[in-house]
Amino acid sequence: MKKLYQLLVLILFLGPYVNAQTVSDNQLWTGVKLKLKLNKKFSLSLREEFRFGNNISTHQNNFTEIGVKYKLNKHFSFVPRFRYAQVPLRGNKKRISFDTYYTWKQKGKAISFRYRLRLQKTNKSYSNKEPSDYLRNKFHVGYNASKLVDPFFAYELYFRFDQKNEFRRNRYTLGLDWKVNKQLGITTYYRIQNDINVKRPEKLNIIGLSLSYNMALNKKKYK
Repeated sequence: MKKLYQLLVLILFLGPYVNAQTVSDNQLWTGVKLKLKLNKKFSLSLREEFRFGNNISTHQNNFTEIGVKYKLNKHFSFVPRFRYAQVPLRGNKKRISFDTYYTWKQKGKAISFRYRLRLQKTNKSYSNKEPSDYLRNKFHVGYNASKLVDPFFAYELYFRFDQKNEFRRNRYTLGLDWKVNKQLGITTYYRIQNDINVKRPEKLNIIGLSLSYNMALNKKKYK
């Protein structure tokens, strides 16, 4: 009984201290993505996103990202990307990443599955810090509910290299893909992002809204 009492006192004493180490914030991420289908194998994408923090009261950063997608077959595709991010008061960032996608969808079934493996390297402008290297695993499950909207769930896990070799972040995302027409789509989501294995972890509650527009060079041939 005495040991149980001591344990309860320890939990009550450490509880506020542990919570104080976690930084929480509510954010809004919004942007637009343009996709140009060149042929059956290649497509280009241009993405612009703006992120607001401090309970959606402050512009934190925005970035421009360019990608080239190569579709090997109906299951596998590869995408190299370049991102330039503007971060006020903290220095801009340049990021190069390479994505490998595996997609599974059975004909006549409403459920689809996608796995993405991303390797990325980020450099900070006007900083003496070494580039940060991450390996990111993302699992995405979608459900074809109707012609108007498809719900989805995604989980992503970050692993950092740079002689640290440890997991650093979790992301949980629940969202809806809205189909306005064949070219125009809207994605809305709620995301929880947690840092792990760091002295001062950050927890973000994120509301996301993005617009996508698809184009093709030859609409009749690559419909």
